[in-house]
Amino acid sequence: MLLITVGTDQYQFNALMQWIDILIKYQLINEEVLVQYGSSSYLPDGSIAYRWLSEQDFLSFVDRASLIISHCDESLAELLEDKDTPYVLVPRLQRFREHVDNHQMEVADDFESRGVAIARSPGDLVKFLKLQQTSEVIPKVDETQLCDYLKQKYLIGNPSQKLMLITSSGGYFRYMQSMKAFWEAFGDRSWISVRTTATENQIEDNTKYWGYIPVKDNIPNMIRNLILAIKIVPRENPDLCLATGSGFAIPYLLIAKWFCRSKVVYIEAKTRLQDLSLPAWLLMKLNVLDLLVVRSKIIADRYPKSIYIPVSDSGISNGKDPRDYKQASIVTFDEVAFIYSPEKLEFSTAREFLGDFQTICNIDEFYKKIVIDMSHTTFMDGAGLGVLTNCLRLAKSNQTELVLWSVSEAVSSLISLSSLSKLFIVEPTTNNFRFSRLIQENRVSNITAFGLFLFRTQRYLRKIPVLKIIYPILKFFFPSIDIDPGVPVHPSVRNFVKRLIDIVGALIGLGFTAILFVPIAIMIISESEGDIFFAQIRCGLLSKPFKIWKFRSMVQNAEQLKKKVVNQVRAGSQSTNLDSSGKNVSTNNSANDKFFKNANDPRVTKIGKFLRRTSLDEFPQFWNVLVGDMSLVGTRPPTFNEINSYELEVEYQDERYTEWNRLDVRPGITGVWQVNGRSSVRSFAEVVNYDIEYRKNWSIWYDLQLIVKTVLVLFDKNNKAV
Repeated sequence: MLLITVGTDQYQFNALMQWIDILIKYQLINEEVLVQYGSSSYLPDGSIAYRWLSEQDFLSFVDRASLIISHCDESLAELLEDKDTPYVLVPRLQRFREHVDNHQMEVADDFESRGVAIARSPGDLVKFLKLQQTSEVIPKVDETQLCDYLKQKYLIGNPSQKLMLITSSGGYFRYMQSMKAFWEAFGDRSWISVRTTATENQIEDNTKYWGYIPVKDNIPNMIRNLILAIKIVPRENPDLCLATGSGFAIPYLLIAKWFCRSKVVYIEAKTRLQDLSLPAWLLMKLNVLDLLVVRSKIIADRYPKSIYIPVSDSGISNGKDPRDYKQASIVTFDEVAFIYSPEKLEFSTAREFLGDFQTICNIDEFYKKIVIDMSHTTFMDGAGLGVLTNCLRLAKSNQTELVLWSVSEAVSSLISLSSLSKLFIVEPTTNNFRFSRLIQENRVSNITAFGLFLFRTQRYLRKIPVLKIIYPILKFFFPSIDIDPGVPVHPSVRNFVKRLIDIVGALIGLGFTAILFVPIAIMIISESEGDIFFAQIRCGLLSKPFKIWKFRSMVQNAEQLKKKVVNQVRAGSQSTNLDSSGKNVSTNNSANDKFFKNANDPRVTKIGKFLRRTSLDEFPQFWNVLVGDMSLVGTRPPTFNEINSYELEVEYQDERYTEWNRLDVRPGITGVWQVNGRSSVRSFAEVVNYDIEYRKNWSIWYDLQLIVKTVLVLFDKNNKAV
């Protein structure tokens, strides 16, 4: 039996329920599923559901379960540490309205560092189910240092003090129990706690009182606790009150301080790593606390009046590393295989990832589905897009369905812009995963504040009918405004000065185009029948398709005659590619796909040769620059056939760049290859090297230099552009 339990508070945890549902759908869970769902409104198909369970029933189910999956609750984790049943914890996120704050993410980071099994995505749960490598127990905590400090401060010279221990149930009570070495030295002590089986059995002192929980958003229980505090605290009149982190203790500590003048010691929760809990902050602001003990150096630095005493772990049992499951890159079942992409899917990791994927697609194995879990991938460039495309080809050649799980907004934005976006299947219910703090910080470090502001602004504007008119204006000045700021495009793409130069240059260029249009149109029509303009679909930034415009320089049926013309560019190798519908087509992965050039192409008209030599045929492209599809200066805009034959195996510029990295830059009317090899370039590798040279050396000054060089090339008598 699989036990799913998410507490009984007012917050839903539909994300976890959807994860379990998809695991059932993929037939990865084939045992009884019992769910305690609390406030969740979504339940896994076929599960046995309980809104709440009594403590007795819950413990009975725990003993029967083969695996327990729960939210990242400290109390539950400490309860399960003494059980033999494997368990996995999933942190709740405020973003998905699963909790009031992101405290459970802090808890998850802390637990994971101590060896507790934490699942941040359905793909992580898949590993647990397959590998059965969950944490055995939470490492035992040695509170000797804390107890010694408290003894030194409050016991020496004051052996007859009266002590009151104030603690809630569950993890807070066990926290108090871990400090027994301190409080058992007091002969006169009393307890205020919550009546449970554990507290009744383990509190051996005769003087004990039972308070009321929950207190969060429960005004009646707050009032009951205050009345109880007024009634019993003055009667006991303690010299010292010791409380563990919980809002339950607030009324009792207030009465003890204000009416009994007691010394008050508050031990903050061990899982508070970034900031104080609300009860600790409130008590500190009210000057109730004589001593505030925190377990995080970050909090201690933020609140100088607190005392920092670190938590000392006694080590992980048996010397084993219970986090080995994190290292698994491939997990296979009978009909489904899972492969996990790295945090950064770029050139340095893309080829290794492709190699792992090829091992799944070997002829000796067959899977109906291959799932790429991207829950830890925050960074993907053109090479990453290339490896996904290669994986898609391999899967289709093996007649296997390829599915993407847990795709981040940045990666999804990149895929949606690509020309092959409709060919990828994304499982939407897996996209409510949660990054670890370290991965999130790395992701945020790649995002500029201005870029994030623009992105959020355009999303806001597009939702409001009256303000929608502002979006096209922003889009005109910032063409990349709707690209997620986490997408690692080249810096030139988001540079505003470069865009201003493009706008000014495009307006000037279109002015010349308007002047030259009539004579050029007359010459084109007089020589051959057909349209004045030639339009072709090209791949722009991140392979986004756009229609490029030129003055027609060839005969009308030039594309049909192309196969009769010899390609003078050196050939390449054989590969399997995808057509527009996603079907596999075996093609010659040669220059015919990547690059076509013939110095004496018979399809070019006489006026066409003049237009090409003077580059007048490209003047309509200033419109592409004005609308933001192209730039004045950039890389050469590739065709779809070209990018369909790109490879990951070839390095350029003696560095880690591939043909796919050309797509990180917005294509331009001119560039390094145009000013250096308009006539002499005879291999695709030369074109890529020139484009990567531009990618590496780009600056505004570099763009201006290339624009000047382009003009000089046009007036070079040896220019024989083809």
